[in-house]
Amino acid sequence: MAPRKRVALCGVLLTIGFGAQAGLGELTKIERPLPRAALASVPEQLGDWVGRDVPPDPHILRESQADDYLQRDYESRKHPGLRLRLWINFSRKGDNLRHSPEKCLPSSGWTKVESLCKVVSVSDPKGKPISITRLSYSQGELVQGVGFWYYIFGEGALEHYVRTLPITNRSSHGRTTRGSGMTVEVFCPGETDPEGEALKDFAAALLSALEPILPESRAEYYVP
Repeated sequence: MAPRKRVALCGVLLTIGFGAQAGLGELTKIERPLPRAALASVPEQLGDWVGRDVPPDPHILRESQADDYLQRDYESRKHPGLRLRLWINFSRKGDNLRHSPEKCLPSSGWTKVESLCKVVSVSDPKGKPISITRLSYSQGELVQGVGFWYYIFGEGALEHYVRTLPITNRSSHGRTTRGSGMTVEVFCPGETDPEGEALKDFAAALLSALEPILPESRAEYYVP
């Protein structure tokens, strides 16, 4: 084949390929909803918990790839001295879902304590049970508990089904995300909340506060 014809054929094939790729992208394109309000609008008082904003570590903020975030320490009025740290971050492209405690804490020198990890259930304002993974990590003599769950906004039924499969439902597989995403992490010194009761009490109050913020089109997940 003459060189000019080869160049022309390659051009045609490339055009077809780019057209097919664009068409596939258009077919699979979905909405990536934004939260209905800024995360900073979460009240500083949640039930019996009173909070104050804490600036996040610049490295953590950079790694989270978040478009909006909230970090706040909450103290229990019923049990003075009992504190939880709330970290919420939102990404329109779902890039933040590549980062979860199971990835970030071990890389910072924390070791997972399997015997202290469990799934707890908390009801949202409509009475729907929401599953939360309560993880536990140790570093020397320190033990830290982490309550974790996350949302994907605007994800289609097919993507939701794929995420329920055992090999793809982990938040660290952010590349499978086709919607925007928000992660919620609640940190607590393990010795102050051994049974996770403080986590469940705080999470119930937080879920009520998040309801006016979360888009209607959403799915909840809890496997890190």
